[in-house]
Amino acid sequence: MHNNQQNIVKKSIPIVYEDEAICIVNKPYGIPVQGGAHISVCLTEILSKQLGIEIFPVHRLDKETSGLLVTAKSAAAARSCRTLFESRVVEKEYLALCFGSFEHSVNKKTLKPIPKEGLIDMPVMENGTPKPASSAYKLLAGTDAYSLFSVRLHTGRMHQIRIHLAGIGCPIIGDDKHGNFALNKQLWKTAHIKKLQLCAYRLSFPIGGKLHLFTVPTPEHIQAAIDMLIGEGILIC
Repeated sequence: MHNNQQNIVKKSIPIVYEDEAICIVNKPYGIPVQGGAHISVCLTEILSKQLGIEIFPVHRLDKETSGLLVTAKSAAAARSCRTLFESRVVEKEYLALCFGSFEHSVNKKTLKPIPKEGLIDMPVMENGTPKPASSAYKLLAGTDAYSLFSVRLHTGRMHQIRIHLAGIGCPIIGDDKHGNFALNKQLWKTAHIKKLQLCAYRLSFPIGGKLHLFTVPTPEHIQAAIDMLIGEGILIC
């Protein structure tokens, strides 16, 4: 077990909202949602012990992604919640700090500048088959070398945001799977920034027939990187 995981186990998972059916939490960085081979600790196990009941995952966040996660207190509640996700009633919004200057990005097909706000329609491979995937993005801030985005998912493919942002020339910092390994290595050497700079920071979820908006603060590791790479005085687009 890594030190980061040990520290989280000793503490508790931050709860954002809880009722008799669900529990929405702020998932820490570095903890997988579910158990499996070679996984010594997972969020559902920690939360089950914390609440004293069995907790069921509703959707997924990557181990390296922090932020809002919906869990359920029964298998039936989990199924009902998954139906809401599948019907796209639920809206998820992410904060992503990326390499790349969006000011100079150009569409390779049209040779026109890519707008600061728009839609990315790009298939994502699942089990060897391309699946339709759509993400709405908005540039929040940037420099000549880095860009900060808000991204809202229209579909929920695995690693969708990571693949989509890399596809428009702005790979997420700390993403060694779909991003730029060489730039990640260089940034670790020069600034000691290594963690994936991606957080699920806004969630619209229906409770009692009404949509409720939940938000969490920017995680410390992402805020520190933003302050260092983009700076606090950057003009918001």
